[in-house]
Amino acid sequence: MKKLVFSLLAFVPSLLFAQNSSILWEISGNQLTTTSYLMGTPKFIGEKEFYLPQEATSRLSQCAVFTVEDQVDHHAQHELNKAVHFPKGQSLKTVMSAEEYNRVVAFFQSEFGMDAKAFELHYAKLKPLALSITMTRLSLKENVKFYDIELLTLAKKNNLTTYSLESIEREAKALDKFTMADQVKALLHSVDHFDVQKSEYQKLMADYPKGKLEEIFTYTLHPTENSPVFLEEFYYKRNEEWLPKIEKMIKEKPSFIAVGISHLEGERGILTLLKSKGYTLTPVPVK
Repeated sequence: MKKLVFSLLAFVPSLLFAQNSSILWEISGNQLTTTSYLMGTPKFIGEKEFYLPQEATSRLSQCAVFTVEDQVDHHAQHELNKAVHFPKGQSLKTVMSAEEYNRVVAFFQSEFGMDAKAFELHYAKLKPLALSITMTRLSLKENVKFYDIELLTLAKKNNLTTYSLESIEREAKALDKFTMADQVKALLHSVDHFDVQKSEYQKLMADYPKGKLEEIFTYTLHPTENSPVFLEEFYYKRNEEWLPKIEKMIKEKPSFIAVGISHLEGERGILTLLKSKGYTLTPVPVK
């Protein structure tokens, strides 16, 4: 269940305004007395493809504060688990037509060798958005690593003070803005175009360690299909809520901030928001 919960946070949108390529950024200027760092991550990645550059670990060890988007604890897992599952009495069967539901069941049979009974037991209670994302994780056919967990473990080893930018309930609220009708439509799109979805995520995993952010940001916003409402509620509004918290941290102590790559880019991405406040954002080359 732990893997399922955190897999919901894995995907990044296709955005129109790519910045210079780097997964790691130095924050300076605007009368800061110490240097802080901002890192973008894909949240989870195949265990064999996991990549944490030495430049990131060394910068993290130079900081006093580490922060991620959301809490990484049992409470967070419980709350996000609630958010991705239907309430009692509901399931995929209650929000899809019989024909649509049978298409999904048949897909799990052909793609993952899972019969209808096993699907109903393990996956029919997942909301369509969560199920679509989980499909990609299952397609990796290997264990995965979660960047928030790996970085948090490293931060604790270095005795950094750790924080989160928001509560898990805030993220769950944002997820709820993507309507059930749109979720069903997106799930069926994923079922019908799963070969493309798989190949795109394989490309994302290959591009990430090379710092090819422009290519990564062309990855389709699966499974939300570039929904303006989802981008606004799940990304842009949260970015703007995080900005004053980030500013407070970097003004007080050298900080290492890790967020999903999708939050860095765009006219209302973290990079642009910090620049608009007068900070200098410098890409750190990584190997």
